[in-house]
Amino acid sequence: MSEQHASEARSVVPRALGRLRVALNDTYTDVSRELGLTPQQAELLCATMRPRPIGDLARLLHCDRSNVSRLVNRAAARGLLERHGEQHDGRVSMIALTPHGQQLAAQFIARLESLTEPLLATWSNRRQLDAAETLGALAGALESAIPDELPVDARSTRA
Repeated sequence: MSEQHASEARSVVPRALGRLRVALNDTYTDVSRELGLTPQQAELLCATMRPRPIGDLARLLHCDRSNVSRLVNRAAARGLLERHGEQHDGRVSMIALTPHGQQLAAQFIARLESLTEPLLATWSNRRQLDAAETLGALAGALESAIPDELPVDARSTRA
């Protein structure tokens, strides 16, 4: 393989990831707006489908804890989330979806699924599993490439 072909081959995946990022951002924005949410609220609702403490949500969303706390407060004011004391440690607040938040999270996920359904219907189960494995490996590689010493709020401004 020539140097030019090797160089072009190395840039195929990063370019595809860039295109996917734009498509995901646009889709999250459009679908969340359809449901009267911000993309950040939709992401928070999906992350909270299982009750979690703020710290876990911050790690999961790759956001600073104080940003997630403010996002949780705004979502709670809209009746989407509620805080509960953790059973074993009353100092820990668990963030959980309200019935309305559960409904919106389910609608958000269903809408995302409906957008990929036509393509995935043409794929075999094996191809779908391979795609999920590849995407997971790419996400893991990108996440591990972020230096641990970089402050979380410098990594993401989503909240």
